[in-house]
Amino acid sequence: MTENDDVRSAEGHAAMSILGDRWIKIQENTFTNWVNQQLIGADHNVEDLQEDFSDGIKLCALVEALQNRRIKRVVKKPINQHQYLENVTLALKAISEDDVKLVNIGNSDIVNGNRKLVMGLIWHLILRYQIGKTTQLKIPPKKLMLAWLNAAIPDIKITNFTSNWNDGIALHALLEYCQPGLCPGWRTLNPHDRVANCTDAMQLAEKHFDIPQVVRPEDLASRDLDELSGMTYLSYFMKVDSPGYYATLNYVRDQLRSEGKTVNNFQTDWNDGKVLCSLVNSLGGHIYDVSNTDWPGNCAKGMQQAEEMGVAPVISPEEMADPDTDHLGIMAYAAYFQNIHPNKLVPNGNTATETHANKVKLDADLKTVTVGSSKTFHVDLLDSQVQESDLRVELQGPTSQPPVSLFFNGDRGEAVFVPSESGTHQLTVFCKGEVVQGCPVKFLSVADKSKVLLMSSFDTCNVGCSTEIKVSAPNSIDGAVQVEAISPRGQSQNMSVTQEDGKFMSNFVPTEIGEWTIKILYEGEHISGSPFHVRVYDSGLVKVYGLEGGSVGEPFSFTADTSSAGDGELAVKVLRDGHLVAAQVLEDGAGVNKVNFTPDGPGVYMIHVYFGGKEIS
Repeated sequence: MTENDDVRSAEGHAAMSILGDRWIKIQENTFTNWVNQQLIGADHNVEDLQEDFSDGIKLCALVEALQNRRIKRVVKKPINQHQYLENVTLALKAISEDDVKLVNIGNSDIVNGNRKLVMGLIWHLILRYQIGKTTQLKIPPKKLMLAWLNAAIPDIKITNFTSNWNDGIALHALLEYCQPGLCPGWRTLNPHDRVANCTDAMQLAEKHFDIPQVVRPEDLASRDLDELSGMTYLSYFMKVDSPGYYATLNYVRDQLRSEGKTVNNFQTDWNDGKVLCSLVNSLGGHIYDVSNTDWPGNCAKGMQQAEEMGVAPVISPEEMADPDTDHLGIMAYAAYFQNIHPNKLVPNGNTATETHANKVKLDADLKTVTVGSSKTFHVDLLDSQVQESDLRVELQGPTSQPPVSLFFNGDRGEAVFVPSESGTHQLTVFCKGEVVQGCPVKFLSVADKSKVLLMSSFDTCNVGCSTEIKVSAPNSIDGAVQVEAISPRGQSQNMSVTQEDGKFMSNFVPTEIGEWTIKILYEGEHISGSPFHVRVYDSGLVKVYGLEGGSVGEPFSFTADTSSAGDGELAVKVLRDGHLVAAQVLEDGAGVNKVNFTPDGPGVYMIHVYFGGKEIS
């Protein structure tokens, strides 16, 4: 490794040549968090990668945690550089013996705190133990990770691990792939709410999948996000036993049931090529002559027929047949099968035309589907022998099956349905029991945002006082209303929201004087009337003085000082024996108010001073 290698790229190594760059700080924070995740339970914690590895103790502990075995002869309490070097040498030797190639990283580099080389070492460990033994393949790990991501979330074109993830939308889509129904509204997220989207997605990932936030949400949303930090975080979705790993594996398992087969991993179960051939057959292929000894040959047959279906190879047949091949390449390849529809193939590889599925075509544009509103799609009969009675339409929502009405005019049928709930729906059309072309179709039904209405707004409020915000919404809204208060100093506060009888309610309790901004969002977008501004004052800071004395018929004045109380409305009422006495308020422009009135007779005068509608005591 040379001094000029750049750690920003996946193919680069460790460099810290521009210490002031924001991306370096992000990467240092990510790598430090990743190291500490590995050290959980090892009674060690790292704060500074440059300093904390210098005596070799924590580096050995990290390697032991990654390899799940002890390193012998570690000096637990080193007292000189010689012992530091011995400890680091033991760690580097254990790493090298586990097929991690360390180029130009020596024990003195670690002991002396060479930041560039320490960061490069951590990246090698992430590659080997977090992402996988991709060095067995000729394909860079970045390319394999991108391949799996594009197969898993094909509606989003993923080309990098930086800017594609800044707005949080791709991460929400990935969560929806891992657990359908977790983020059904990801398509409607506002790309400008970058930090909020990333925060929400990362919290969901941590809550549901125990994926640690090794990257902070504000860093994932930053345009300075470096590639290695992005790869490190996203690798948690695709390593062995990860949520993405099981989402793809469960798809393959579902497909193989029709073939009477099963699969438990993306490594050894695929080496003989039989799983691949069964997967191809489950989608309509015809691979009968499977060998018990020619594993690469089986893989080649499966890949050839899969390519005719539209699935291009990600790895070679020889790599799939190699027992040392890591899971990522096979998993990425398998994921692409999810994006093809079952085809019936005749033995020579040509698509058959005699199946019932090929005699009907679905014509459905379901990009915009709203709860409570009718949606239309069409079914075309391509063969005169197909009758309306041969067709069956199934529509499955998250918890319901909305009825579908289908009417034909000649060979073209028009179908209408009305979704009753938001979330992911699946539409399937059958012809004599066979799934027709273009099915099944998954789409998202969302509530009508125009029906989410602000019931009450206000423009002034007293510090410490609770003011209720009410939003009305149809029953199809499932709790996606968010209320955010932004203080005069720019600090954001997410307010708790309760739902009852078609209404969302939140209490605004300001803590400082000035103009606040209230945002009310549904699925990441402002509802009508949002945002609005509230002028907050503090009536407790109004000072009234000069009330002593006064003579009948002589002009009298006192002072109401609101200069420290904020932008509230001052009102004064003077009463004698229950009768109103005319009074005049004169403001000097700086919040100091002179109140003038002339006593019109002897007696006790009651002076009431109000600020923002609240009486000053």
